[in-house]
Amino acid sequence: MELILVFASIVLLLVLLALGRIQAFKLFGGLVFIYYLAGLISLEALLANLVNPALVTLVILLLISFVLERTNWILLLSKLLFVKKLRSSYFRMGFLVGLSSAVLNNTAVVATLLSSVKKNPHHAASKLLIPLSYFAILGGTLTLVGTSTNLIINGFVVQAGLPALGLFDFLYVGLPLLVVGTFVIAFTARKLLPDLDLDSEAVAEYFIEARVKPGSPVVGVTVEKAGLRELGDIFLVQIYRDGQLISPIGPQQIIEQNDRLQFSGDIKEAHKIANMTGLELAGTEGVDAKQNFVEVVLSHTSGLLGRTIKEAGFRNKFDAAVIALHRGGHEINTQLSSVVLQAGDTLVLVAGSDFYKRENLKQNFYFYSEVKAFNYLSAEKSFWVGLSFISVLCLAAFEVFPLLKGLLILFAGLCVFKLLSFSEIKRRFPYELVIIIASALGIASVMMQTGVSALIAEWVMSVFSAWGVMGALIGVFLFTLVLTELITNNASAAIGFPVALAASELLGVSPWPFIMVVAYGASASFLTPYGYQTNLMVYAPGGYKFKHYVQAGLPLTLVYSVIVLLLVPVFFPF
Repeated sequence: MELILVFASIVLLLVLLALGRIQAFKLFGGLVFIYYLAGLISLEALLANLVNPALVTLVILLLISFVLERTNWILLLSKLLFVKKLRSSYFRMGFLVGLSSAVLNNTAVVATLLSSVKKNPHHAASKLLIPLSYFAILGGTLTLVGTSTNLIINGFVVQAGLPALGLFDFLYVGLPLLVVGTFVIAFTARKLLPDLDLDSEAVAEYFIEARVKPGSPVVGVTVEKAGLRELGDIFLVQIYRDGQLISPIGPQQIIEQNDRLQFSGDIKEAHKIANMTGLELAGTEGVDAKQNFVEVVLSHTSGLLGRTIKEAGFRNKFDAAVIALHRGGHEINTQLSSVVLQAGDTLVLVAGSDFYKRENLKQNFYFYSEVKAFNYLSAEKSFWVGLSFISVLCLAAFEVFPLLKGLLILFAGLCVFKLLSFSEIKRRFPYELVIIIASALGIASVMMQTGVSALIAEWVMSVFSAWGVMGALIGVFLFTLVLTELITNNASAAIGFPVALAASELLGVSPWPFIMVVAYGASASFLTPYGYQTNLMVYAPGGYKFKHYVQAGLPLTLVYSVIVLLLVPVFFPF
């Protein structure tokens, strides 16, 4: 009975993660809390997971990355990426972005380069942004610290009583993945990715809403007489009235007071609506809607996910009003304030004077335009920070000094020299990631203790039983890869690891090849915008649709899978 209930809870967890309605940290934390109440895991074990060495290493590394992302490395890197030949630009990106992502947080790399990619003078950003994300993902497979997924896997390894993974243990397979992956992208992406004029693309996809104020001169007149059919690159597509949508809108449609006029068009033309007497852009009551707009992309860690703009109290939280929304070509069939927010949504805001002073911007938004200049470190400080970080990695690589101790010393030094403030640590501390990983460690132990991981492993092996041990390895890899595309990389690693360990125990072989294919499988998110955060970061800025990830990611996924399955048994034998 215990096995059935735990198995059902894991299935429910996967379904809820895939739906994306509830934030991952709430799901993981809630499930492990239920396990604790049911007596499946002790309080001591839960607390021990919070101080797992791999989790502590990841947290300290992320805190240090707040300083690393302010060095001038990536700024200098952006000047070397693009040349007139698109294929040559791809090769430069593969080398420079890939190597940078091996030692720096790949999210920070992509966030810093987004603006440079969009403004490059040679190529359409839509040809470059998905490759930028893919190169960052491939680069993360090179080292233990290249991606949080590798560090999470190491946490499970330590918890299972196995020797911890070394800094460069991932390099044997990761380097061929980066090299071959770069060639695949260079020879396929330019044909498979769209050549979009992003300005004109926005005309068809931005959703803008205005309210007809009582006493407005447009009340009681037709759409045509009100001049709402002569707004250039912005079009009235529907009216929200008393809870009902009116669409399509004909020229003789009568306008009534408190109508919500919903437009599709170029956000740069929204000022035409703001300038019309008697119309008020959504959410801008008491705000000067004629000032500059700010564009933000909703983070997958945002506390706004699954809530409407109204429920989230957006105005009070950020001192900004949402006037437009962009969601990858999806139609919006309700008023703007009732739209349930999703990761990757692009919101256009009219920002108040306190917007830039709010401490929750980086937690909620991946990227925002019109933000005050980033506070980069001087060249001298960048040099010493970079040298210190590389020294820590080298000492750990040659087993001269433990990685965690080196990172703790570097972290202390950054605080002492005021390069990292306690207010920034408090503001950007990855609380949600800590909850996810600590909870995942507990869930994994429950899966192994109750036999759920063995049950899933037996099912996976039965599907591929004709190919023996190698078939089981393929099954575990594909199981993890599919989970990554459906949920997220870190969540798939959490579910995939106990299955991998159980499979190796059932077969009586070394666990290492199974562990490594889970690590590489969890990072193999190339087919959807949702499996990996860098994919989501480029989704709206690139004007992409879901199909573009499938088109560009399919050949890379196939080649990536073949390389992993060929090389892992060579370097990590059964």
